[in-house]
Amino acid sequence: MKNIVIKVLNHLGYKYQIIVDKPQQTIIRLGMQLDNGRADIYIDIRPEQEQVLISAVSPVIVPAHKRNAIAEFITRANFGLIIGSFEMDYNDGELKYKCNFLYDEDDCMSEKVFARNLLISFHTLDKYLPGIMTVLYANVMPHSAIAQIENAPDHNQN
Repeated sequence: MKNIVIKVLNHLGYKYQIIVDKPQQTIIRLGMQLDNGRADIYIDIRPEQEQVLISAVSPVIVPAHKRNAIAEFITRANFGLIIGSFEMDYNDGELKYKCNFLYDEDDCMSEKVFARNLLISFHTLDKYLPGIMTVLYANVMPHSAIAQIENAPDHNQN
């Protein structure tokens, strides 16, 4: 799967760095400029389990006094998501969208499946970033921020 991931990243023209390269795990990092901010993307390939974990890490660290509000926001967001989910580390405020999938090394669709999951990760984090920002900095209630996002037309729906 590592070769497939690298092939897709090269085809899409993304610059990346392999930060872990072991037989049991490869982790690839890339920076991505989204419409609503910048994100760090981590692609964690685990061949023994035939798993790929994609994490799109938010550019914003959630301050301690806003973590409960963001926890409500991501809970409301996750309820409507079909693929992937948001999560926040309550200890340090790291916020990310993750999209994980299983693969079969012999499946000819692996390239397409990876590319689709990667793009879903970008688009979903980008879609919800404005709501995260309004909860953090404009004191908008989480339910109002979610309603604003989910009632807006979206051509890259998850």
